[in-house]
Amino acid sequence: MRTTMTTALALFALVASPAPAFAQSDGAREWLERAAEAMGGLERLQSLDSFVLTGFGLNLNQQGGSRVTGHPMAPGKYQAMHAVERSFDLVNERALNRDRRAFLFPFAATFGQSWSQGSQLQTGAGMLDHPLPALLEALDPGTALGPVRVEDGLTVVEFTLEAGETLWLAIDPATNLPEWVRWISPSSALGDVTSTAWFTGYLPFDGVRLPIGLTTTIDWRDTVTAELNVDSYRLDAGLPDFPGGGGGGFGGGAPEAEVTGLADGVWDVRVGGNGGAVIEFDDHLTMFEAYGSEAATLARIDAANGLVPGKAVTEVIVTHHHFDHTGGLRAAVSRGLTVIAHRGNEEIFREMAARPAPVYPDALARDPRPLDFVPVDEHLVLEDRTARVDVYHAIGHLHMANAVIAYIPEHRILLEGDFSTYNWDWHWWGDAYLDNVEHYGLDPAINVPVHGIVTTFDETVAAIGEQVARARAFCAESERQGVYPAGCPVRYSR
Repeated sequence: MRTTMTTALALFALVASPAPAFAQSDGAREWLERAAEAMGGLERLQSLDSFVLTGFGLNLNQQGGSRVTGHPMAPGKYQAMHAVERSFDLVNERALNRDRRAFLFPFAATFGQSWSQGSQLQTGAGMLDHPLPALLEALDPGTALGPVRVEDGLTVVEFTLEAGETLWLAIDPATNLPEWVRWISPSSALGDVTSTAWFTGYLPFDGVRLPIGLTTTIDWRDTVTAELNVDSYRLDAGLPDFPGGGGGGFGGGAPEAEVTGLADGVWDVRVGGNGGAVIEFDDHLTMFEAYGSEAATLARIDAANGLVPGKAVTEVIVTHHHFDHTGGLRAAVSRGLTVIAHRGNEEIFREMAARPAPVYPDALARDPRPLDFVPVDEHLVLEDRTARVDVYHAIGHLHMANAVIAYIPEHRILLEGDFSTYNWDWHWWGDAYLDNVEHYGLDPAINVPVHGIVTTFDETVAAIGEQVARARAFCAESERQGVYPAGCPVRYSR
């Protein structure tokens, strides 16, 4: 890699004001035409109607947000991508990505090992992570060309699509070949994320030079999020049937939270099957987990704030740092909520809350506030005259090290995330649930998970046992076939 990734904040500052390293003598279009000539000639590139590439690679799960801890050097969890096929319809400016994936880490659902084919339709800026469509789009008459600058010896051309998205294409002046393309997109966990697709190993294919190495990085911790090795290109090849529409959306407006009373002063509040408890104290409410997204978390907070007149949510217990469980962290901070979590998550939570989002402003960008963090070491007690909640460091869970569980002793209610879900296909860490119950001397009658539904303690333990048995059967069948998936053999002592 030629350079360390520019952070999002630095990139925004660079776009906002001229830098001393701008190339003044050569215009943007001239540089783009040089790149087109190096790739095979502008006329040849513009004559193409389509191309298809195939290959194999790796995808980093949750953009690096599902590591065992939030430490930057914690090992990543990856998905293998096989039978990759990217079909580019240059005439209609769309691309269809198809691949077969399997998780290279233990996962609770069978689809993680199914190798079933997935597909994604891309349009607009979404299909420009390859030099050929990016260069053609930059040269399109409807595209507005911006300033040219120099970054680490590369000539960088800014261009803005008719739809409004701005991208940057870097050209190596030694070869005139595109080196990378960069764009900004929103993330519920990280605010604005700057992604860079790097192009390496150019070879000629039917008179057009194309890269056989594609690597994507993001500006958060300079993380490599995807790697693709290309094993074929076909130009003006037959295209598969493309699905209609442009990828669609969720529709239906803002999500609605469902509220269920569990005990006096305790409610289950969830959106789309995910969420957790809300507990009443003397003068405030405490919410468990900031799961999923800004919209889901704000919907849960708003629903909770309507439960008890004069009392609002002022703090949230976050089980662990995984980005599905912290997709609403920035939203919670925007509402001024104190975040209670294991001490090992403070660094990553402060990183997440401090990231800017000027291009796609989220709730925290619109209402910026500092993170108020309360650390949990082994045991933290939240107590007043109305309620008591014990927050414990979760032991022995190999899915996440810096996690917490919570227990409401008066009502014998256990609150947890990623310890159980009634409808998991497999369970790889079955011991962790009872290990924590026994280690802390808890006596739960009710289990309130982040995922799924509220169940009794006995139902939870029975479901875990069945899920472990199915995981063991899967491992045994895989071994008979000479396949050894991550997580096998299952360690379970109950």
